[in-house]
Amino acid sequence: MIYPEVKRVLRLQASLTGLAVVVALLASAGNPTTGLSALLGGLVVLGPALLYARIAYAKRHVAPAVLIKAHFLAEAVKFCLTVLLSGAVLASFKDLSVVGFLGGFFAATSGYGFGLLIKN
Repeated sequence: MIYPEVKRVLRLQASLTGLAVVVALLASAGNPTTGLSALLGGLVVLGPALLYARIAYAKRHVAPAVLIKAHFLAEAVKFCLTVLLSGAVLASFKDLSVVGFLGGFFAATSGYGFGLLIKN
């Protein structure tokens, strides 16, 4: 189970990724490669973030030391997966728009910070 606060941050990241795709499409005059690049950038953040939530919040009502270890493990997995997915996307898609990819990536990543500031 994922806590409502975590779901809120993940939804915010998905929304910001969608916004980045729309902005990329508008800025590139409808070039689908740029929109796809922004989408891939957002997914590179969203996938590991979802896995982080699954790992970090899998254990409930355990000692604080166990919770801290779970969060450290989740962060290590998230970091490694983000690096691997970024490398795979950059290596696999030769027509990738790097600006679109980074726009989607940073839009989704900003969801972490905005999630702390915005209360629903």
